Amino acid sequence: MTFGAWLVGNAGEGGSNERLRKFAADRGSEWPYGSDAPVDYLKVIATHAEPTERKELLDIAGKALEQWEQGRASAGSKRGWSVLSGPVLLAGFGIIIAAILAWGIFQGKLLSDIAKPELARGLITFLFAFSTIAIVILVAIATFWMDKEEVKERFGSAKDLITILIGVLGTILGFYFGAADDPYTRSTLLAANVTTSSPQVRAGDKASVTGIVLGGVGPYDLNIAFTSSAGGGLTPIDVKGFAGGRFAQEVAIASEFQPSLVGYRVTVRDANGTLTSADGTISVVAR
Repeated sequence: MTFGAWLVGNAGEGGSNERLRKFAADRGSEWPYGSDAPVDYLKVIATHAEPTERKELLDIAGKALEQWEQGRASAGSKRGWSVLSGPVLLAGFGIIIAAILAWGIFQGKLLSDIAKPELARGLITFLFAFSTIAIVILVAIATFWMDKEEVKERFGSAKDLITILIGVLGTILGFYFGAADDPYTRSTLLAANVTTSSPQVRAGDKASVTGIVLGGVGPYDLNIAFTSSAGGGLTPIDVKGFAGGRFAQEVAIASEFQPSLVGYRVTVRDANGTLTSADGTISVVAR
């Protein structure tokens, strides 16, 4: 804004600029409304003012020009900060996030760690909660630096954003911390529905021991041990690195095996060392 335009809207302290504005209005053709150079205004006063009022008008103009310069400098610095602060802060934030991601991918174990569901859920919950709280604090602090005429409009937009973020955060926290316990959660290891393909098996034939491994943390070690009422037994079965779920292990019974009731125990150990077992029987009859 030029000094001429500024003078039209500023009466000055106690109306001190009123005489200067009247002088400018009386000499509309000579008054340099579009000039930013103070000397142009002082030159018109020195040239066209009456000798009796020239000194007073020059004093008024000097003070008015000083106020105009101060206001223009303050507005310029504020405008420069508002223009530069946004891009600078965003660029700095982007660089920090990019550096953290690059370090986590190439130097840390970020990719391998977030492949684990329990860690990925915790990381997402922490980041979303941290970001939401940071935005709320930022908006609360920023209101103290906003112009009065901007507070209502900007805070209204920020409030809409905060409402969305809190809604999503509430859903995440409610699901993550409020989920009901399941009897077959990962903390519970269970060998279920353990049985044989046939209740009676002839000597020289084959049978299968089947079941389902639930819960725990894979991979699992599966062992089937046998005992016979006639003495002796069958060769134990060991399976390392079982992925979990349904299993079916074939049992070969020699033709010379004596008819008897064979008991077996299925033992499962998960990656955390947790054990569970289930028992069953096979009736071996003569061929």
